[in-house]
Amino acid sequence: MHTEVVTYWRGIIGTLVQRGELRQRTDGQKVLPQAVAVVEPQRVTFVLDMLRLGGVARETWLDPALHRQIRAALQGRRTFVADSAGLALVVAREPGAGNRRLPAKVTIAPDDLVAEGEYTVLLGDAKTGRLPLDLAGNERAMLVAGTSGSGKSGTIRSIVLQATAKCQPSRLQLALVDLKRLDFVALNALPHLVRSVATEVADAEALIGWCVQEMERRQVVMAAARVTRWDSMPQETRFPLLLLVVDECADFAGSRAVGDLVQLARKGRASGISLILATQRPDSEVLSRQIKANVPTRIAFRCTDATESRIILDRSGAEKLTRPGLALTNVDGTWRKVQCAFIPDEALGEWVALGGVIGPALGKVEVSLVRHALEHLDGAFTINPLYEAFQGRISRRQIVNLAQRWEMRGWLTAPAHATDPRRVTPELEALALGAKNGNAVTGGTGDHREAGVVTEW
Repeated sequence: MHTEVVTYWRGIIGTLVQRGELRQRTDGQKVLPQAVAVVEPQRVTFVLDMLRLGGVARETWLDPALHRQIRAALQGRRTFVADSAGLALVVAREPGAGNRRLPAKVTIAPDDLVAEGEYTVLLGDAKTGRLPLDLAGNERAMLVAGTSGSGKSGTIRSIVLQATAKCQPSRLQLALVDLKRLDFVALNALPHLVRSVATEVADAEALIGWCVQEMERRQVVMAAARVTRWDSMPQETRFPLLLLVVDECADFAGSRAVGDLVQLARKGRASGISLILATQRPDSEVLSRQIKANVPTRIAFRCTDATESRIILDRSGAEKLTRPGLALTNVDGTWRKVQCAFIPDEALGEWVALGGVIGPALGKVEVSLVRHALEHLDGAFTINPLYEAFQGRISRRQIVNLAQRWEMRGWLTAPAHATDPRRVTPELEALALGAKNGNAVTGGTGDHREAGVVTEW
């Protein structure tokens, strides 16, 4: 049996003995209650055998005074008894976790980045401690809702900037939709963006459609490589995680984009595509059963009423939240109240530099690729000649991915015909020629980019 479970059970029995609650047999031995222990991440639940309660009355098990004594015996671990079809005694696994008060706000600094997991970020503080999110794992698809000023947009911005601070563009790509034209403007220069933040409905629908096409492209490549998951591919050819964030998704009600979002929610995980859907106005037409069934992580800030809370969470409660940043969440199947982390406006500059927001970045190999195209190919970014010139320093697949990403950003021209090459734009030429002696061009400090974007693939 689990040592922790034995320790808790001995404390419970010891408390019952001290109180004189246990029945005594004729031989002087105590009659002990019986229970089945269920161990969960935050708690241990002892489901009591109702036919073997050791002579302890049901009312005694429900007595708060007994719970306080057991808590003292278990070093401050919160204890209570649930009374449903039977009795279940619940013990929190962290001392004092049940009574820990959430802070009024949680700010995050670069030193607070989650060390574990390449794509793991901090959501905020729960009563059980800090709550991480794995954007490539169980939390790869999220629904986020909340009224204006409730903390929704600040939390999403925190998630995105944490991810970009941890991952170079070769490991993470962003597709951002912000129809309010307010919340993600500061992120528009991130080198991780596949194209500029979409602020018009038509552009947003096109960007979402592109994500579906990218998912289908990745599926073809994986099928050829005989793998079923993107993270099973060799490190040198693995796709970057693609994170699509759609703010105000309710604005797409009745449009083709809703069907595209359903596809991404259902099939995106295997291809390395993650999804955050956010809205001020939860709409059951947009947040359909198909989407919600494939988006298990729910984060609800203050909602207008219980109906909106039920649309996003399938339960009421979010309408009772009172302060900015406080959310009712279902993460990894567990309900929690969380004070979500945000980045203060005065600290954005530091995060901007860390994530490369001050200016786009070119690695050493990328600078050399662009200069070769300018000096030897008359500005044409043609895959085969570049691969032949740089064989051993970068793979053909990496050059193809780089060309596609730079075309999306507007750094390479889009071919007018299938036989036309992409061409280096003046913006990309200025970036490459601005680098001295082939060093990486960075925005701000950018020391984590010294090896260059491509060399990390």
